[in-house]
Amino acid sequence: MSDHMAGLTTPDAAPFRRLHPLSILMKSATMLGRNIIAIVVLHFSLFDQNLAYTAPAALALVALVVGVTALIWSRFTYQVTAREIRIKSGLLNRNNRSIPFDRIQDVSLEQTLFSRLIGLMTVKLETGAGGGDDGQLDALARPDAEGLRDTIRDYKAGLCADETPSDDQVVGAEAPPLFAMDNRRILIAGLFNFSFVLFAIFGAVAQNLDFLLPDGFFDPRRWIEALPEQEAINSISSKVRIIGAMAAISSLVTIGLVSGIVATFVREYGFRLDLVNSGQPGFRRRRGLFTRTDMVMPIHRVQAAVIQTGPLRERFGWYHLKFISLASDANGETDHSAAPCARLTEIEPILDLCKIHQAPLDLEFQRVNPAFWWRKAVIAGLLITAIALGTGFFLHPAFQAISLLALPVILILFLNWQHHQYALDNNQMYVRSGWWRRKLTILPFRKIQSVDISQSPLDHPLDLATVTIGIAGGSTTAPLRIHDIPLQMATDLRAMLVARQNQA
Repeated sequence: MSDHMAGLTTPDAAPFRRLHPLSILMKSATMLGRNIIAIVVLHFSLFDQNLAYTAPAALALVALVVGVTALIWSRFTYQVTAREIRIKSGLLNRNNRSIPFDRIQDVSLEQTLFSRLIGLMTVKLETGAGGGDDGQLDALARPDAEGLRDTIRDYKAGLCADETPSDDQVVGAEAPPLFAMDNRRILIAGLFNFSFVLFAIFGAVAQNLDFLLPDGFFDPRRWIEALPEQEAINSISSKVRIIGAMAAISSLVTIGLVSGIVATFVREYGFRLDLVNSGQPGFRRRRGLFTRTDMVMPIHRVQAAVIQTGPLRERFGWYHLKFISLASDANGETDHSAAPCARLTEIEPILDLCKIHQAPLDLEFQRVNPAFWWRKAVIAGLLITAIALGTGFFLHPAFQAISLLALPVILILFLNWQHHQYALDNNQMYVRSGWWRRKLTILPFRKIQSVDISQSPLDHPLDLATVTIGIAGGSTTAPLRIHDIPLQMATDLRAMLVARQNQA
């Protein structure tokens, strides 16, 4: 613990402090980076590519941003006492906040590439009141940021602020990690994270600079009408056209693979998961190439485990372990990656620390009713056919080929039904879902918050129901559900889960 933090024993002993002055530069650079496209657009449009107008406008923007940022910095002060953090902020409307250590649930540290170069860290505090970051200190020196985190953790664990932790409470700097990924492992993970993020970036840039593109560039009717009329295309043989189409598809696949690898390296670079024994036992996770995050997830706040894989990933024996937790990371997410690309033998020791075990090999899983896929297949088939006929009639007959998409959609729905299964043992329940993105959720009975049964208008004629299991910290948009099981079976399952929850 740093001397600055260790000396805080009484509320009045610590003076109010400002953030590091370099935070003015850091925040100004961030804000200017967000507005650089606006300057470029003005340069090519309103200013007619005249630097005599663009340069003063850019300088005025820089002066305005730096001035406002410096003023905000001067009005932001904080005080760390033995039991709470006090924050004063605001230009016109002053805001005085007191955040007691008792209310702070998690502390996470974050470093962008720029803040790493100047040795600063951002401290984010979560109290659980808003589901995200409820307090933030944007620029602290690294020793002070880590000392503040340790002070709060020690307080939460019942240690005195002036008490020195014993040797068995401190994890040595050279202690082996629970899990880590080198560049080779990150590359493997990237190969399975197919992504078109580069297309999204190029599309966003093109939309903002569309005045530089030809008229009708984003109109599909223009391309459909123009391409068949080109003599160069009509003179090409069918064989060359097929080769060209295959080359285009290969290019898309290559771009998707490269995008996935790049995105994975940016997110997972230097991934390391350690066991923290000082204060409250937990998992300390560090990762990130440009933005380095350092967070500690208390073990007792882990609610459930999620093991993700896919057809190819599972074939080669790779899995992604996540935890559903009451803690949130720097982005406010509550499903934390604990082992993004691991073998099952590497995942098992991590699960054991949370008192969660993998599904036994002889455990029998039950499938849901086939209506899970064929009802969606009928609706999807009718919708795709209607779109194909409508666009083919109003735009171009070539759009009728969209109806062919119904076949792979129906096949995926069927495969998803085959992989939607559930099972129970003496202590846990298991729910499988998805074919391409396969997910196994392992939920201990003691962590179940609620069990609800619902029926849609399409469920009543078939006497089916959906069971929704509430998990503290779980996603509200994608909760754990068992779809399309008989109503009586759903009622029995709810009674069983509630009984075992009370026993646990």
